Amino acid sequence: MVALITRRRPRRKLFRLEHLVYRTAGLPVALRAIVAPPANVFDRALVHQFWRPHRVNQWLELIGAMVLLPVSLPAAVAFYLVRNGRTIRRREGVTIGRQCYEMFSAYVAAGVLPPWYYAFELYRDRPPRRAKTFLHRFNTHGGVYDFIKGGSQSPLNDKRKFAEHCAAAGIPHVSQLLYLDKTSQTPPDLPQRDLFVKPVSGRGGKGAERWDLVSESLFRTPSGEQLSGAELAAGLCRRARKRALLVQPRMIAHEQVRRLSTGALSTVRVLTCVNEQGDPEVVEATFRMSIGRNGTVDNIHAGGIAAEVCLDNGEVGKASNLGFDARLGWLSIHPDTGATIEGLRLPCWAEVKALAVRAHRAFDDRILIGWDIAILDDGPILIEGNSSPDLDLHQRPALRGLVASRAGQLLAAHLKARLG
Repeated sequence: MVALITRRRPRRKLFRLEHLVYRTAGLPVALRAIVAPPANVFDRALVHQFWRPHRVNQWLELIGAMVLLPVSLPAAVAFYLVRNGRTIRRREGVTIGRQCYEMFSAYVAAGVLPPWYYAFELYRDRPPRRAKTFLHRFNTHGGVYDFIKGGSQSPLNDKRKFAEHCAAAGIPHVSQLLYLDKTSQTPPDLPQRDLFVKPVSGRGGKGAERWDLVSESLFRTPSGEQLSGAELAAGLCRRARKRALLVQPRMIAHEQVRRLSTGALSTVRVLTCVNEQGDPEVVEATFRMSIGRNGTVDNIHAGGIAAEVCLDNGEVGKASNLGFDARLGWLSIHPDTGATIEGLRLPCWAEVKALAVRAHRAFDDRILIGWDIAILDDGPILIEGNSSPDLDLHQRPALRGLVASRAGQLLAAHLKARLG
């Protein structure tokens, strides 16, 4: 995005806990590289970036990770033992002492922090060895994505420009009804239909709202809050002064998957990557569902569940949450609606894959994209694209690391070409 010279650049946060976690996780890998070069290209990419902080916040994160490690790691082990230890002991027969030992050994061997020890269920078999088969966030967000994104300019992270780009390319996507920002002084007349509101630059479903039209100019959220059209419009204008908002029509899922949700639109996350021939290829897919009282978004980071999808036929596997809390376990049926999850074949599956490939061609300066696609009664439609997709969303439901997968092979090839 090219900004006007008079526009202020957004301020960077001086310190991000998320980045501190990535620094902490990458520390064992980066320290070993001082003695011997990493064997795999993903660790090479991490190390290349790890010891080269460019900004003050990166220096603070690096120093903070090293200084806090003697306290932060034992504290994290203790916290997750309290949360999950007894559940895993009862369900898997793994003692508390063994879980504690394995969390420390998985960190030393592969930089795996306690939440991911449980997310990837490393307690099942040879934790240090299995840990190395996963593409961890400290690898992707701390190295891989910096290299493969390069100078990409296509608008994936701005939802308004993303919709405009899709429209220009003729890609089926959710239309925008209204765009609101700090210049929106007069409350707009809201369309008389169910609405979905989200920040233009948000991620993970944060800040999203669903407003259902219950009568003429009366809207209600899934939690029961009611506002008139005028009240809702005024409230959205106030919010938009701090953060730009996009107002879209609320989509309703295909009848075959509608009951796999508590009201939020269920979507498929489809991962595409440029292959050896320079063409986008579908390499992973995961189906997401809302549970409990969440009737707005299906994101697994917002408490939803997800299941692996077979690329050949669209068959859905068992579902689970992010795995940081082990109590939920694995589900073959939806816990709220009773609808079958495991074994269901998603409708329009060939069309879903074709849409992902077609969309990637419209954003052809990107190597890897995570697409959120909804399946409606009249076919699949694009919700948004993600330039730095969370690979845990694929690895957790499959309990399978991506290092040796087709996605891992393609990413490794792109990295080798850039690292030399």
